[in-house]
Amino acid sequence: MTEAWDYPRALEWLDGLLNYERSAVPYAEIKLQRIQALLRRLGDPQDRFRSVLAAGTKGKGSTAVMLVSILQAHGQRVGFYSKPHLWDYRERIRINDVLIPPDRLARLVQDTVPAVKAGAEDPWGTPTYFEVSVALAARYFAEEGVQRAVLEVGIGGRLDATNACHPEVSVVTPISYDHTDVLGSTLREIAREKAGIIRPGGLVVCAPQPPEAEEVLEATCRELGAQRVRVGCEVQFHVEAAELSGVRLSVHTPLERYGGLWVPLLGRHQATNAAVAVAAAEAWLARDGERPDPELVREGLARVRWPARQELVGQRPWVLVDVAHNPASMRALRATLEELFADRRVVLVLGMVRGHETWQTAREVLPVADEVVVTTPQHVRAIPAGELAQTLREAHPRVQVVEDCEAAVAQGVRCCGPEDLLVVTGSFFVAGPARRWLVARAPAAPVS
Repeated sequence: MTEAWDYPRALEWLDGLLNYERSAVPYAEIKLQRIQALLRRLGDPQDRFRSVLAAGTKGKGSTAVMLVSILQAHGQRVGFYSKPHLWDYRERIRINDVLIPPDRLARLVQDTVPAVKAGAEDPWGTPTYFEVSVALAARYFAEEGVQRAVLEVGIGGRLDATNACHPEVSVVTPISYDHTDVLGSTLREIAREKAGIIRPGGLVVCAPQPPEAEEVLEATCRELGAQRVRVGCEVQFHVEAAELSGVRLSVHTPLERYGGLWVPLLGRHQATNAAVAVAAAEAWLARDGERPDPELVREGLARVRWPARQELVGQRPWVLVDVAHNPASMRALRATLEELFADRRVVLVLGMVRGHETWQTAREVLPVADEVVVTTPQHVRAIPAGELAQTLREAHPRVQVVEDCEAAVAQGVRCCGPEDLLVVTGSFFVAGPARRWLVARAPAAPVS
C-alpha cells in the first residue's frame, strides 16, 4: 500500500513545479491546452459545478470575495479559488470561508501526481504550479458538491488556467497597465486578453473602464452576443462615507435599491468592487429566476474579510499592510492615505517583484512617504533591495536598504513615532510575511 502523503510533502512537491515553471513558455497558446489536458485526465471536474470568473487589473480579488460572501449569505455553498496566497497555500482553495483541510489537500495532490507526470508526454509539456493549483481547486469543489464557485483569474484571462472552466457570469474589474511584458503594451491589447473570459451568449458584469478598454469589451460582447451589465451605467452606486472602519455605500440596479451597505475594507475603490459584486450576484441568481434579498446582501458585504488589502493591523504607530503591486492599485493606496491619514508622517516599507512596471508603480506612493525602507521579497523574480533603492533614490531623499523582510518591517517600526503611519506594500511576498510578523508582535486594536 502506498504511504499517504502529509501536507509538508504535498507542498514540497508543488514547490518543485515552480522550478519547472521558470523554464516553461510563459504566455502562449499551449498554456490553455496544458490545463485542459490535465483536467481531462482528472475527469473534467470543472464540468461538475457552476462558476464565475473574475478578471481585471485591480480589485478582482476583493470583488470575488465580496461575491462569495453575498452568495454565502443567501444560503449557497460556494467554492472560492484565489491567488497568490499570503502565508498558507490553502488560502487559494476554500469553501464558505473554510480553507481546504491540510490532509485533504495532501491527498488531492498525491492523487493528482500521476496525471501531472503524464503531461510530460504531451507536446505542450508538464503542467505548471499554477495550472495544477486550478486543477486541485476544481477537483475539491467537484468532490464537495459546491453549488457555485468563484475563481479569481491570474494573469490576463484568455490563456489563464481558470479559463478552462465554464463561467455563467464573467466579471471584469477595472483594467489598467500590468504585466505588459506578456499582455501587451496598450490598454486595448490588455483588454483583449481580459475579454478572453467572455463566453458566447454569456453574462458579463463590468466595472467602469478606460475608453480604450471599454471599446474592446463592448466589441467583444457584441461579437459573441453576450449580455453586459455595466457599473456606472445600468448599475449606479453612491459612496456615503469612507472611514477607518470601511466604506458605506448604496447600489442601484434596474431591479433593486441596496441601501445601507457597509464593506469593512479601507478605500473608496472598494465601493466600485462592492457594486460589481452586487451586480454579479444579481445577474447570477437571475439565471435561476431568483433575486437577491437586500438584507442578505448587506449581511454578506458586512462580513467580508480580505487580509492585507489596505488592512490596518496596529496602532501607535498605525500600521497598514497592502498587496498593491501595480500602478492602479498603488494609486488607490495613495488615495486612501491622502484621505484618511493626511496629517500623519508616513514610513514606507517597499519590496517589489519584476514584471509590474516598477518605476510607474513606486512613483504613485513615493510622494506621500517621509521615509522609505526597501526590502527584497522572497520570490524567484524579486527585485534586489539595493537595485530598487538605487531607482527610488533618484526621486526620494530618504531611502534605506534592509534585505530581510521582517527586519525591514522592524526597522520601519523603529522609524515611526506613536502617531505615525507605517505602510508595508509592493508585493504579496512582502505583505504576507510582514502581516504575519506584525500580528504576532502586536494584535490589532479595534478601529473606530
